[in-house]
Amino acid sequence: MHDLMAEMEIEEATTSHWGFWGTLVWGIVVMGVFAVLQVVAFIAIIGMTHGEVSATQAQALFEDLKDSGFVLAVCTIVTTLGCGGLLLVVIKLKRGAILREYLGLTPLPISEWSSWMVAAFVLAGLLDCLTIVLGRPLIPEFMSLAYASADPVWLLWVALVLAAPLFEELFFRGFLLAGFRASFLGPIGAVVLTSASWAAIHLQYDAYDMSTIFVMGCVLGAARLQTGSVFLPIGMHALHNLIATTEAAIL
Repeated sequence: MHDLMAEMEIEEATTSHWGFWGTLVWGIVVMGVFAVLQVVAFIAIIGMTHGEVSATQAQALFEDLKDSGFVLAVCTIVTTLGCGGLLLVVIKLKRGAILREYLGLTPLPISEWSSWMVAAFVLAGLLDCLTIVLGRPLIPEFMSLAYASADPVWLLWVALVLAAPLFEELFFRGFLLAGFRASFLGPIGAVVLTSASWAAIHLQYDAYDMSTIFVMGCVLGAARLQTGSVFLPIGMHALHNLIATTEAAIL
């Protein structure tokens, strides 16, 4: 533990971070661009598949396509590319920031990977068991509809298992966690705030599902802090989404 704290102190000393307000403002900007890109991608899909439509027709198409697996996949990939690039620019704008240290782009030994990935697998299993005990559907309705309507289905797998974990972890456990941790919030406050923020963007789910996302976020944040690497949360997130997508495919 002493060695870990020493490494964290060295990292804080060698790279600059946006403070609390800088991290918060830039985080809001990134999320704003995220929302705009999703709308643009949605409109582009409607334009390519239905041509020019009226406002009334567009609203009806939105209701029809809001749970579409194809729309979800395209929007996820577009926002990952666009917002991921923006995130790198924001970090480089901070004088003294070292991208590799800011985001935690640090390789880890297999021993650390294996223990944390097993923990992620066990946590996913426990959350599934709790869901079943509470009499709730194992697959949320949104996910069931998205998977059933995905065409091609492989694009949805790419979006959920690769694209979404990549951007969300670079943003929440990379950028936001690093900035908030360096502020008055400290490590624990940063984990709680980023986990709550991550859960809050999943508006397609109900309160129970968002609470499980919060729990998963706390575990991902702990992994990021203990290992100093964002690669591990990306891998754990990808494993969780792989399990969820596999369950949707089977059930």
